[in-house]
Amino acid sequence: MLKIRRLSGVTIPELLIGLLIIGIVIAIFTYALGVQRAMSRDAKRISDIGVMRAALSQFWLQKAAYPVSDGVFLGKPGGGGEKLTGNGFTPAGDNTPPIFLEAVPAGPKSGEYYAYHSTQSGYSLRFTTERATAYGPAGTYYAHANGVDQLDELK
Repeated sequence: MLKIRRLSGVTIPELLIGLLIIGIVIAIFTYALGVQRAMSRDAKRISDIGVMRAALSQFWLQKAAYPVSDGVFLGKPGGGGEKLTGNGFTPAGDNTPPIFLEAVPAGPKSGEYYAYHSTQSGYSLRFTTERATAYGPAGTYYAHANGVDQLDELK
């Protein structure tokens, strides 16, 4: 009598199920990585705003006014808002003492800058978050001398 030997191995359905599980794990990992990167960028934005608010407070303490501007994108090369000196937000080459902020930070994404406009008695720093933060849901926020909210007090 002739015996048929079965070779042990992986069947096509088992292979497909294994690939499906691997695909699901990769999808979850990719999503989690994107969320983590967005949270990291938001943390940098919040930190940058805190640094600029502190520098503007120092400016106020010495000058009894905020740097006046109709609008400037802070940290943008050639935009006039690369440094905070005794003359306000200026290009990188201005070294008018005192220097409150040697290099104004730019946003974490390429081409992302913080918007600043002010009067002598108040200022508004605009930034956008990608995810929910301590300030609230994702969206556009404005930092002022009194705090951070979603209202541009100068408009």
